[in-house]
Amino acid sequence: MMMTLRKIKKIIFNPGFFFRDFLIKRYPILQNQNNVKFLSEEILLDNEEVLLHSFDPTFEIDLVYTWVNSNDTNWLKSKNLHVPSGDTCLQSFSTDEARFENHNEIFYSLLGVAKYMPWVRKIFIITDNQIPKTPKSLVDKIKIIDHKEIIPSEYLPTFNSHVIEAHLHKIPELSENFIYFNDDFFVSRPLKPSHFYRSNGLCSIFVSAKSLKQMDSKGVSTATLTASNNCNKLFMENFNVSFDTPLTHTYVPLKKSAYNLAFDVFEKEIEEFSVNKFRGDNDLNMATFLVPYLQYIKGIATPHLDISYYFNIRSPNAKSLYNNLMAVKDKSNAPHSFCANDFNAVNFKHNTNYKLELQDFLKKYFTY
Repeated sequence: MMMTLRKIKKIIFNPGFFFRDFLIKRYPILQNQNNVKFLSEEILLDNEEVLLHSFDPTFEIDLVYTWVNSNDTNWLKSKNLHVPSGDTCLQSFSTDEARFENHNEIFYSLLGVAKYMPWVRKIFIITDNQIPKTPKSLVDKIKIIDHKEIIPSEYLPTFNSHVIEAHLHKIPELSENFIYFNDDFFVSRPLKPSHFYRSNGLCSIFVSAKSLKQMDSKGVSTATLTASNNCNKLFMENFNVSFDTPLTHTYVPLKKSAYNLAFDVFEKEIEEFSVNKFRGDNDLNMATFLVPYLQYIKGIATPHLDISYYFNIRSPNAKSLYNNLMAVKDKSNAPHSFCANDFNAVNFKHNTNYKLELQDFLKKYFTY
């Protein structure tokens, strides 16, 4: 009876909200990579706050970014010089311009870190003899790392993100526990260290709602899917286990010791794909599949939820996602993170305003 009265009042005094909520319940909105219904996001976010409030770690945690400026003429000449011609084992879109194009995302991503993750110790940015524009407020925390400092010379130059990610653990002075960021990952609400690591050392593994087997059965072909399947083959050979769930396309909590273990177990396979200048058929996605799941196998990682929005900035749908994110900015139902991905320039060349739309959104969201 009380429920009926509330509904009657709602339809009389707030008809817009009544019909919005009715339609959302009947046809749930799924904006995130986890298939969490829109009206359930805030409940899960509140539950995490209650569950983990007393499990913050006291150990040091660093951040690691990979970044490239595709407008750098020297870098561009080197890339074009090494693009193979004819029949190769390159994965689809390995040389696509969208994979390398710089929109100054890292500046705003770092603003988000400064605002929502102030507890981070150091921030390492891996580049190929380049220096990005960074916020002045983080100048004491940021250190630029050149490829030559961590990647063996026989693999350089490289334009393969999988090769760069395979050597993150070699960063000088990097802490045991570090979080890997791409420059198009953005923190969108205050995050505590316990979202990534527990006080007993366990790290989170942020799983998505996708299925590798389903993607294979649908004929999906991406460099990431191929690399994940390659990792699973190694897991089956060495541990008699495989994983069907890819990680959420967001930041990844990692451990240096797990990287060292990966090299101990899979050194031959890592060396074999490290010669690939661009993404190839025998790649391993170490930072985003092999090492996280190796951490799980060894009992030092546990599945956790990161409500993360993912969209292609060249897509016509991007603008609606910008509006949705602005609507929840600094509110209790803001997602943990979002990824403003730039993918497949061939299909979205008609959307000529995507750069301006992205910059306008990032300026608004991270201005404080």
